[in-house]
Parts: sequence; structure tokens; C-alpha cells
Amino acid sequence: MKTRKFLTAVATNILFAVLLAALTGINVLACGIAVLAVGGLMAEARAYFNGGLSVGLAQEVWIPLVKDAFYPDNSFLNAASDMSSLVNNDVINFAEAGADPAVLKNNTTYPISATVASDTPLSVTLDYYDTESTIVRNAIAVELVYDQRLLYANKHKKALFKKIGMDAAYAYAPTVNDSTKNNTVLALGDTDSLIDAVIDMQKAYNSFDDDGSNRNLVLCPAHMAAIAKEDKVLYKAIMAEPGSVFYSFKVWTYSQLPIYITSSGAKAAQGTAYSSGTHKLASITFLGDEVMKAIGTVELFSKLKDPDIKGDSFNFQMRALVSVLRDKYRGAILRH
Repeated sequence: MKTRKFLTAVATNILFAVLLAALTGINVLACGIAVLAVGGLMAEARAYFNGGLSVGLAQEVWIPLVKDAFYPDNSFLNAASDMSSLVNNDVINFAEAGADPAVLKNNTTYPISATVASDTPLSVTLDYYDTESTIVRNAIAVELVYDQRLLYANKHKKALFKKIGMDAAYAYAPTVNDSTKNNTVLALGDTDSLIDAVIDMQKAYNSFDDDGSNRNLVLCPAHMAAIAKEDKVLYKAIMAEPGSVFYSFKVWTYSQLPIYITSSGAKAAQGTAYSSGTHKLASITFLGDEVMKAIGTVELFSKLKDPDIKGDSFNFQMRALVSVLRDKYRGAILRH
């Protein structure tokens, strides 16, 4: 087979050289050398584009695919402050502002007293999120009518979002009830009204003079179903649009919210398996400007045409962070 291909290539080059000589009047030998030189350059270009450049193209195409529109429209993460623009080398440097200034009414004492700004510098490093590798067999990919690599690149994006979403839900939920931080945990009985609990949570937020413009409520599926049974009209209104307002809270739904220990009312460790005898399900509340999200570097790692696996393998690494800013103004409603 190789010999036949070689002889075919030689015959083709000779034919091109003769035709070129006839058209230009240049010596046949010179034309033959020119044809061979051009053929060699084309072979090098083909190897470059099929080999090294394809990695670059994958980086240019797949990394934006992962980063662009990373948060779905119906995700509670859209309510969090986005600090991605502050990321520098996968680190965020910022400061916690000091106390608000006092306000004097009808003041007659001068000079007016002053307080030195005392911001607390903070520096946080983004976490690493690595996906496990996907192998795309060459023999299978050739037979498919769709781009299997692109399909699985999207799966990696969804897997990254799922993990980061779970971490965010856990981070945004209060650890325990703590009045000194205005973190409120309401523990309900099995038949207590969820709607009444939301009203009580609204009262708690009203009590610390929040302006009400950035409150968020993330309902777990069980609590959402309980609200539907209490008031179907209200339920339909909530579900009509993500982020719709319900007793001053923008409402979101999420199935991976943390659980709480019934006896203590404390948040269970992340990843704890739910037991109805030990735990209660939770819906959580937070202020959007008191929690944050950030995305930093995204890298694609790949091995193309790996001889040991007869195909391509790839995975992604994303630097990201989801956290609270001051551990204040958070809430949880607990019920089975």
C-alpha cells in the first residue's frame, strides 16, 4: 500500500512538472524541483494544522465555551456579587469596610469629630476545580454524525457548574442561628406553614434595617411543593419567572441545598447523607451583596491522538471561588 502511494505521488509530481514546463517554457528539471519543494511545504503545513494547531484551536473554542454564560438564567448564583473582574493571578485582593459614620443633627460643636477609615485588607485565593478526563475514541468519533468532543466539553461545563453550585449553596447558608450577626435559622414543625415562615424571615430582615432591594430566597423542592399545596396561585406566580419577588425576596429553587441537624439546628457537614430522623431540609436566604462568586483561569488539558488509547483525552481545570463576605444577614428555614 505504501509503495503504491509513493509511486502515485511520484507520477503526479512528474505530470505537474511537465505541464508547468509546457505552460511556462521553463526547463522540466527546474519545474520538477519547484513542484517537489511546494509539495514538501504543503506536507509540513498539513502536519502543523492537524497536529499542534488543533490544540490551539481547542483552547480558543472550548475555554470560551466553558466560561461564557456559565451561570444558567435560573440559578441563584446570578444573585451573588460577581468579583471576577477583581481576580489577578487567581487571587482577589479587597478590603472589608469599617463602620458607617455617625450622623449629627443640628450640630453646633466644631470642629466636627472624625473617625479614621479602618478597612480590613483581605486576600483570598481561588479554589481549584478539576474535571476527570474524558476519552473520545477515534474509531467511534469518525462514525458519529455529531462532534462528540464538543458534546463532552459541554458535559464538563455542566459538571463544573453543578459542583460550584453545591459549594455556593453550602457557603451561603448560615452555620447556626446567631443574632449577633443577624443570621436567622427558623426551625419548623412538620405541619407549620412555609408561607408564614417566609413572612417571619421577612420580619427578621426588616428588623436590621435592610433596604429590601437585594434579598434572595432559595427554596428546596420539598419546601416548594409545600408552598404549592398551601397556595397554588402564589406557587404559579413564583414559578412564572426565576427571581420573581415573594414577600420582598427574589425566589430561586435549587435541589442541592445543605441540610441541618434537628437536635441542634446547626448546619450538617457538607456531603452528609440526609436522614429524616436526624436532619431537616433547608431553604436559605441571603443578601446578594453579602455573598460573592468569581471565576479565574480556565485551562484545557488534552492529549490528541494518543497511541495508547487510540483517541483523544481531555479535561478542564477552573479556578473559582464562592463565599460569603462578612458572615452576616443569612437565613435558613428548616422543615422536613
